[in-house]
Amino acid sequence: MNLIKKLSLMTALVAVMFAFNACEEDTVAPVEDTPTAPIGLEATSINDSTVHIKWEDDGDIDLTQLKDYTVTYYPSSDETMSTEVPASKSGEAFEISGLAKDKEYTFEVVTNYDNGNSSTASKIKWAPAMRFEKVAGNTIKLYASDVTDQGSGLALYEEDALGDFFPTVKTVLNIADWNVGLDTKGGEIKFGSASQLSYANASTATESAEVSDAVPAESLNDVFDSQALDNLNYSQDFHTLTNATSSVVVYVKHTNANSEVHYAKVFLKNVNGSFLQGAVGSQYVEVEISYQVNAGFPYAKK
Repeated sequence: MNLIKKLSLMTALVAVMFAFNACEEDTVAPVEDTPTAPIGLEATSINDSTVHIKWEDDGDIDLTQLKDYTVTYYPSSDETMSTEVPASKSGEAFEISGLAKDKEYTFEVVTNYDNGNSSTASKIKWAPAMRFEKVAGNTIKLYASDVTDQGSGLALYEEDALGDFFPTVKTVLNIADWNVGLDTKGGEIKFGSASQLSYANASTATESAEVSDAVPAESLNDVFDSQALDNLNYSQDFHTLTNATSSVVVYVKHTNANSEVHYAKVFLKNVNGSFLQGAVGSQYVEVEISYQVNAGFPYAKK
């Protein structure tokens, strides 16, 4: 074989190898995107069997590839009892009902892409909590300090004669049983620990609860938590709400005579820029309560 034929053959061989390699490169599967985990996962108790959770998309999420989300929940003590449900949107409350009132739950949220890839899970622990908007069919009212025949104090969770438990409004004659209370003396509007109010026998309020933040909110459903309530700072104190123009939720921590700790939220309703409602001489503040009946559970309505 002469030199020219050899060179032609080698050139052809190189061309075939190049083409083969090019084909191989063309058939390599592209790297598929994987979504990042949801951020800002928060929870709130709606009642003794329902919890709402909420989350946001991470900034790196490609919304053109977004399919949906998977919510998984289970008793924190037993992951084998898990339930998985789909969710379509971020940034809004997602309801999980049918929960046991005496259990803590773990909630997980995963983001799914159309390509079948899913993110790692974001997690939060939470529990249902009792909610009281009315007692015996009536709204719960704490009366102004000058309405002496009505109650200005509140026992968050008290047993009645039938063995049922409810929030109970207390008069100043029973201030020793108050957990929290309303004080409108001197033209101020104060709400907080019974022991810190300006009533003559406030120092006898041995059931006085500690308070933490007061959060502006239009309802108990509006404010979500990203951490357990025992991470807040509580103290025997009160909030001055005289100049507040919106409703608020106040965090409460009560330690009973058996050293059992219970967490609660108290919603104080502001109507048209004022907490005090009703005619002068019978004014009141309307409240709603969420109470964690499980001692030591740092989860309650927010």
